[in-house]
Amino acid sequence: MPVLALASTAALLLLLTVPVFLALIGGTYLSHAVYGPPVPAMVFAQQMVQGVNKFALLAVPLFIYASAIISRGEIGKRLLALVESFVGHIRGGMALATVVTCALFGALSGVGQAAIVSLGPLVFPVLLAQGYSRGFAMGLILTASTLAMLIPPSVAMILYALQATSSVESGFLAGLGAGLVLLVCLTVYAVGYARRHRIPGSPRQAWRARLGALRGAGLALGLPLIIFGGIYTGTFTPTEAAAGGCLYAILVEVLIFRSLSLRDLWTLTQETAGTISALLIILAAGAAMSYLLTLQQVPQQVAGLLNDRSRFEILLIVNLTFLLAGMVLDPNSAIIVLTPIVLPAAVAAGVDPVHFGAIVVLNIAIGMITPPFGINIFTAMVTFRASYGEIVGALRPFILVALTALALVTWGEALVMALPRLLAG
Repeated sequence: MPVLALASTAALLLLLTVPVFLALIGGTYLSHAVYGPPVPAMVFAQQMVQGVNKFALLAVPLFIYASAIISRGEIGKRLLALVESFVGHIRGGMALATVVTCALFGALSGVGQAAIVSLGPLVFPVLLAQGYSRGFAMGLILTASTLAMLIPPSVAMILYALQATSSVESGFLAGLGAGLVLLVCLTVYAVGYARRHRIPGSPRQAWRARLGALRGAGLALGLPLIIFGGIYTGTFTPTEAAAGGCLYAILVEVLIFRSLSLRDLWTLTQETAGTISALLIILAAGAAMSYLLTLQQVPQQVAGLLNDRSRFEILLIVNLTFLLAGMVLDPNSAIIVLTPIVLPAAVAAGVDPVHFGAIVVLNIAIGMITPPFGINIFTAMVTFRASYGEIVGALRPFILVALTALALVTWGEALVMALPRLLAG
């Protein structure tokens, strides 16, 4: 009954278009007032403060800020030119270049929507000019953009690690494994589509042109080297790596490429501050809700309900739960709300928390391109000036490709955990 009161109140407030954080807080306080244990209401305010008072959490706003800078700058264009120079000449090469560039862009930003806004306008007309249909081009860009949710530094993976109290570094490597699985699935489908429709590649570029593209993208490729090299050599914590990456992005885009002015940077800073503030408020509200659920022993009750089920059944239920949540909630809210509830049941069934994180984030990534409320769909409507129905129709085969990758990640633990276990060993 307490959980029903919390869920029904939060759902009603969301239907009334109340902001997510107020819906979570409203449901939490009503459930506590009616059914909760005798705990002072002030304790929930303290839990909200503690929910955002974490050093590792500083990495999230810093990566979001770096993403905003990169998405408005020159880095995306140079990455695309580099990848296209090497693979653009093969049949399906431009589609392959789109997937790989989105993966590289994800390694710089950690935010999926940034790839749509930054790379979409560059890649879309080129794909159309080579003979790809509008639907294929939009579906490919939207699905490839979700690689940023998985390829480190993934903001979603950081949020999951904080909720699950697991290692951010191991989570990054698991996300990389899951991201590579999705990348391979997308590549196979894209190249197969190009061969089936006899779409030619671009003219082969000379090695001098390729080396020129490599030099042009050299500074862009320096950013993931700073982040990953710093983290996995033990030089930086993820938070320090985020700060260094943010400073590097500013220096490259403002002082070297001169793609952003100081006025542009100040505008981006103001816009990012609003985004970060909204995220931190949701995190605080989620911390209060998680505290109430813990007091009411909801995770233990969920684990008890799933106690007699097999590992296969539990993972299937988890996938369905997060897929549905990703369709109607923003990614961060889904991770914050659901992880503390379902993680204990998965761990009790023998699922590694790091592997579970990769499954959760991939589910949320697929939810971003799944109707009715996948957030990337609405971003694409503005970017490509397309209708909701056109984009949803274009995404159908790509959702099937993504679900294939999800099955491989869910039941192919070795594919995901090879890198984390290598690091641990």
